[in-house]
Order: sequence, then structure tokens, then C-alpha cells
Amino acid sequence: MPKITIGDKKLTFNNIYYVDSTKGLDTNDGSLSSPFATVNYAVSKCATDGDAIFAKAGTHDVTRIAGAYDSGGLWDDNKAISFIGEKGKTVFLCDGTKHSNRDTHCIMFKNAGTRAYQIIFDFNTGSRTLNYETSICYAGANVRGEVHNCVIRYNTNVSPSLMYGNSTSATIKFVNCIFDVQKNFTSSYSGIGSTTLENCVTNFTFYSEGTRVNVYNKCTFDSKYHITNFDEIIQGIGVYSGLYGWLVNKFLFQSNLKGYSFEEVERKLDFILTSDTSPPPFSVSSSGVYGVAYHAWKAFDRDIKTSWLAPNGSTTNQWITLNFGEKVNIDSVSIQGISSAITSAYVISANPKNLKIQGSNDNASWKELYYATSLIWTQEEIKTFSFENYEKFQYIRIFIESNNGAPYIGISDITFGFKGLRSYKLPSCSMRNILDYGMSNTPPMNRTIHENNYVLQTDVSENEDKVWIKELDKKPLSISFS
Repeated sequence: MPKITIGDKKLTFNNIYYVDSTKGLDTNDGSLSSPFATVNYAVSKCATDGDAIFAKAGTHDVTRIAGAYDSGGLWDDNKAISFIGEKGKTVFLCDGTKHSNRDTHCIMFKNAGTRAYQIIFDFNTGSRTLNYETSICYAGANVRGEVHNCVIRYNTNVSPSLMYGNSTSATIKFVNCIFDVQKNFTSSYSGIGSTTLENCVTNFTFYSEGTRVNVYNKCTFDSKYHITNFDEIIQGIGVYSGLYGWLVNKFLFQSNLKGYSFEEVERKLDFILTSDTSPPPFSVSSSGVYGVAYHAWKAFDRDIKTSWLAPNGSTTNQWITLNFGEKVNIDSVSIQGISSAITSAYVISANPKNLKIQGSNDNASWKELYYATSLIWTQEEIKTFSFENYEKFQYIRIFIESNNGAPYIGISDITFGFKGLRSYKLPSCSMRNILDYGMSNTPPMNRTIHENNYVLQTDVSENEDKVWIKELDKKPLSISFS
């Protein structure tokens, strides 16, 4: 019987049907070498129990258009199916804009034996706003099943609800999942069904309903859904933890039967200013401000309704600088254009047209890191500027050469970030660790492993999985061998 290994667990199925959204055909046989094109067709081929669907990396449109109440999301046709994706690479699109029925939902499992693993659900509710119209889960009266190590990306600016359930047998369980939403959760409709959240997190706040075990609110994530403000491994939360965790699969180096693996990470510097000098050590300065309402720190208060504005009449060569208090490595800057904080006629034209991103360690001599010209904005748009930078600077300045025609220059919000590496030192250079943490260019494991000393770091800390972890600022430019 075919098997699939997910994290530390081997799962056995009667049949595994493969889906490739770019190279597959629904006239194929669904094998690894001859995959289907769509998940929905693969569902139709599954038996009542015991089959799996493995969706390869890419975006799969699973939108189902059915009745007034049960359209939009992933459907199991009341079969006990295991839906499996490639960790961090398989996206299931549930697009409510594609139909005009009253409701749209994301996860629509009727069978209690249905499972989903390692999938990013991209959920768009369209213009719907009510909790029963836009709930994440629904399948007639009886939504059931479990969702493991998945991301539910709720792409609509309304308060999400977990379930629309009209029956006491309606149950759904989420384990080690991340809910990436845009507002705090609201209550589920009717409250008859039950939900379980275990080791789950959200960037806003869950509603106090159902069974909740080891649940975290107001989390921040990087682009790969690593949790940046809590220790995800120690706390056992999020998609990288748990029985079906997203394991590292990068480059493995060996030394004295020890393994070293790297994973690229992206981080945002997480701070919120409430004045020009808080919280320490951060402080902000600028070329000036327009009146009393548009201080420089308001470009770092994480509120898009507030803005920094340069003095009235200052339309060229204005700047805003953040002092980090220590030298840091920055290779990305995100700038959010101002919204309707001032007269709407100037909303777009006040945003930067030509700007430079500069670094300094004395707040006097500046090195240009990035130069952007002819920028065109829409209201409340975010632009991200990424660049190669291997130096550390204490001061980062946004120097705005010109705006788009308003009598002042403004920025609503600025975020700094950098890419680097997380380094893992493994307990042993075993075949299991090579499979879990990365493939190497070493000879097969039944041959002698040469004892080369690959020195990658000296100060590390050990987590509960006995993996030694060290975060590096950047990719090493070279590795010395001795």
C-alpha cells in the first residue's frame, strides 16, 4: 500500500492521487508520473474511505460552486480523504468572488475522517460581511474533519468566524495551524457546532468559543510563516511544530558525523513608536513636520490612519531617519503611502516620487542603499524595496527627493526587514537527518564519511528537539575548511 511521510509520521493509503496544476491533465490516471490537473477531479476519483490526494507545489483553484449555502471551498464529497500539500508551497484557492450565491466558505468537509495537511488556504470572501456568509468552515449542517499544519489566509477585510454550524454533530479541529487574518475573529453563527483549536495562532484575536488548547493571539509571521514574536518550537505552536511540522529542507554540511543545515529566513524589525524616542533604543527624526498632528514617529506607529508629513511647502529633499540604537543589517524597506489623513485631493500626490534609502553610523555621512524613481501610488498602497546589503548601520534614512505634486510630502508607515539564515546543528549526520533537514552532496551513507571540520558557528543554543540553532545575519560569503 502506498505511503507518504509527513513530518515524523508515515501515513498509509489505499491509493494516492497526484495533482499538478501546471503539467497535469484530468484525462491522466492520477499517478505520480501522470498527475491530474485539478483537485476537484481527484476528489471524484477517490473511494469512500482510505485514499489521499497529494497536491504538488503551486496554486490549485479548489473553488466549488454549488448551492446558496455551500459554495466556495475545498469539498470532500462526504469521503474520508487526506489532502496533502508540499510544506509552504501548495496553495488552495477558495475564491468567493467567482459566484453570487449567498455564502462562501473555505473548508467544507462532511466526513469525520477527512484530513488536510501542509496546505496554505487562500480564502477570499468577496463582498460578503456577515458571519454565516463568510465562515471558514461549513458543509451543510455537519462540517467535520481535521486540519493539521495548514495556513488559513483570510484575504478579506472583515471579521472572520470559524464555523457556520446548525447541528450538534458539526465539529472541526485545527491543530498547529496559522490564521492570517485582517481583523479580530467574531463569534460563529448559531453556536450549535463545536470547534477545537490546538497549538494554533493568529495575528489578531480568536473569539472565545469552542475548545482552545495552547492558542496564541497577536502573533507576527515572516513570509514563510515562521512566528517571530514567540518561540514556535519551545511553545509547540504554528506550522513548524507538531506531529506534521514543516521541517527544514535546505543545505546540509557534515563534520565528525554532525550535520549542519541552513534555512533562509525573512524578518521584520518589530517595534511600535508612540513618540519620537520610545520605546528605547529606537528614536526617530526628520527634516520637519507639518503642524502638531504629523510627527515623525507616526510613520512607525503601525497605524495607517496616521502619517508623517513634511512642512507645508516642502516638496523636495525631505527625510525621515530611524536610529536603531545599535548597528543592524537591513536589506528591505516597506513604505505605505498616506491615506485620507489630510485633504483627499492630496492623498496620492503627497506620496514620494523619487527617494533614496541610505545608511549611516554617525548620522552625518550616508551610503546609498537603494534609489527609486518615478513612483506611482494608489491609496494606502504598500511598496517594498529590497536590495543587497552586507553592512550594518545604526541609522537608516528615507531621503525623498520629490513627491507627486502636493504641497507637502508624507508617509503613513515604514517597516524595515532583512533576510538571513537560520542554522541547525543536528545531533548526528544520519540518513534520517539528511532526509528531514536537507540533502547533501556527500557519498551514500553506507560509505565512509570523511571527518572534515566545517566550522559554521561557535555560540549556539539547544532546543527540546536536540537541534542546535543559531541565527545568522546573512548568508556567509565563504566557508573555511581546516
